[in-house]
Amino acid sequence: MKYIIVLLFLSLRSYAAIEIAFIELRNHEGQVIQLEPGGQFAHIAISYQGQWIHSYPFRGVEIISKENLEKIGAIKSILTVSESQDLQEEQVNRYLGKRYDSEFSWSDDKIYCSELVGKLLNMIPKPMKFKSKFWSQSSQFVKSQNGGGLSPDDIFQYLEEKYKTQRDENQCSKLFKF
Repeated sequence: MKYIIVLLFLSLRSYAAIEIAFIELRNHEGQVIQLEPGGQFAHIAISYQGQWIHSYPFRGVEIISKENLEKIGAIKSILTVSESQDLQEEQVNRYLGKRYDSEFSWSDDKIYCSELVGKLLNMIPKPMKFKSKFWSQSSQFVKSQNGGGLSPDDIFQYLEEKYKTQRDENQCSKLFKF
């Protein structure tokens, strides 16, 4: 009996799922912030031990509750990557406490939200274009000169195309694989 319980635990562990929350932000006039033309999301976080890890201006990389994540913006979608292993503590500790990267460079010195998620999922950066209205109006951010990176919308599109994902727009259902 003891061996059956251990095997059951190990089989459940092998089918772990990672959730990625895609967050809509609004400006002071209530308009949706679009980081790229037609973009839906301006922030992103990834699940870790029942909470969320993200990088945010003035706070950097931190672990927060879902309630605190919802104070930042509206969670518009959660994608569940069912074939992924849980994030390991050493993966998370590599970035935890790092400062927010307002230059949007693909280095490990400072980290922005979608860079963090992309690196934790082993994604490859792609050329970034800062062509939306947000970037022309924003003087608080310096655009990366190297051009490589990811946006929340890039990650959303990649996950929908490349992995078997389940969209959880109501955040009330989970995907279990037996």
